[in-house]
Amino acid sequence: MTRFGRRTLLKSGAAAALLAALPARVLAQDGDIHIAIAGPMTGDSASMGLNAQRGAAAAMELINAAGGVNGRKIVVEFFDDMGQPREAASVARRIVDAGIYAAVIGHVNSSCTLAAMPIYAETGLPVLCGSSSNSQVTESGWTNIIRCTIRDDYGAQQYSAYAVNNLGKKKLGILFANDDFGRGLRDKMMIAADALGAEVVADAGFTPNVDKDFSAIVTDFVAKGVEVFMLNCNYTEGGLFLGQAQSLGVSGIPTVGPDSLLYNEFIELAQGAAEGANVLAAYDPYSANEKTVAFMAKFAGDYDALPSQVAVFTCDLLMLVQTLMAGGTEAADLIAAAKAATFEGVGGTYNWNEKGDVENRTFAVVTVKDGAFASTGITVDETGLEVLR
Repeated sequence: MTRFGRRTLLKSGAAAALLAALPARVLAQDGDIHIAIAGPMTGDSASMGLNAQRGAAAAMELINAAGGVNGRKIVVEFFDDMGQPREAASVARRIVDAGIYAAVIGHVNSSCTLAAMPIYAETGLPVLCGSSSNSQVTESGWTNIIRCTIRDDYGAQQYSAYAVNNLGKKKLGILFANDDFGRGLRDKMMIAADALGAEVVADAGFTPNVDKDFSAIVTDFVAKGVEVFMLNCNYTEGGLFLGQAQSLGVSGIPTVGPDSLLYNEFIELAQGAAEGANVLAAYDPYSANEKTVAFMAKFAGDYDALPSQVAVFTCDLLMLVQTLMAGGTEAADLIAAAKAATFEGVGGTYNWNEKGDVENRTFAVVTVKDGAFASTGITVDETGLEVLR
C-alpha cells in the first residue's frame, strides 16, 4: 500500500524541463513501460547481477498477475556494467540515448552508480538504486535518485559497534576494496572505532576484480594483533581472504562484514572458514513480515539460496514503480512520488527523505552456521555512538 504525503509532486518549472527532456514514448499513456536494470551480470560480482535478475523475475510475476500498469506491460531489460565504473558510464549512455526507458533500477556497486549518475542527471531519468551505499550517492546534489540500502556513514558505525560492543574486540583489521564503496566504509569505520575506544591496527586495500592473493595481508594482520577481520568487500574477495587465512593456519579471529557477503559463493570460496562470520544485512531475511516470508520461501524453493539485498530491493523497486504508475504517476514524477510515499515491500517499510536516502532502517545480523546462512536474532549494541550523531 502506498500513502502519499502532502508534499506537492513535481509541478514546477524544473519538472516541466524534465518532462520535456524525457522522450515522448516514455510519457505516452499507452504502450509498454520499459525499465532498465543495470548491474554486474558478468565478472567477479556476477552473482549480484544474477540476484537482480531473480528479484526482477519475482516482481514481474506479481506485476503481470495484477495486469501491469492499468493494462500496460512493464518490460525489464538488463544491462551489464561488469562492476566497473567505466563500463557503468558506457551503460548509462546507452540507456539514455535509447530514449525508451521510464526509469533505471541500479547500479549495484557504489563506484558504478557514481560514474553513471552524471549521465542520467542530464535528462533527469529516474534512478531507483537498491544497493549503492556510498554517502556521495545522495550527497552529490542529484535529485533524480532514491536508494534502498543503508548509507555507509551510518553503516560503518554499526559495523564497528558490532565488533567492539557485541564481540568485545578492540583491535580491528580492515580489508577494503580500493573503490568508492570500500574506501568510504574504511574511513567512517576508523572514526567510529576511535569513538568506541577501539583501534584500527591494520588496514589494506585491494583492486576489485583483479587482486586474488591476500596471503600477505593476512600475515600482516596477524602480526599486528588484529582481533577481528572487518571485510569491506564483495563476496568473492571476502571468501578468498578467509579461505587463504585458513590455509595459513589462522583461526579463531571473528569476521564482520556487509551484506555484499550474503551470497552462497562467499561460503563456498571460504572453504569452511566463513563459519561463524557476522553479516550485517540491510533487510531482515528472517522477518515475520508476510511478504518477506512468502518471498523467502519461494526464492529458496526456486534457487536453494538466500536472496541478497540486491534481489529483494530489485523486486521492491519494480513493485514501487508499478504501484506509483498505476496510481497515475508519470515517469518524470517517480522520484518525487516515492519521496512522498510510504511503501511496504518484501524488504519491509520504506520512506525516503529529500536527498533520496531511505529512513528508519536498521541492520539484521546474519551468521554462517553449519555451512549456511542463519538468523542470529541479535541487534547491534550502539552504546558509544551518540557522539557521532
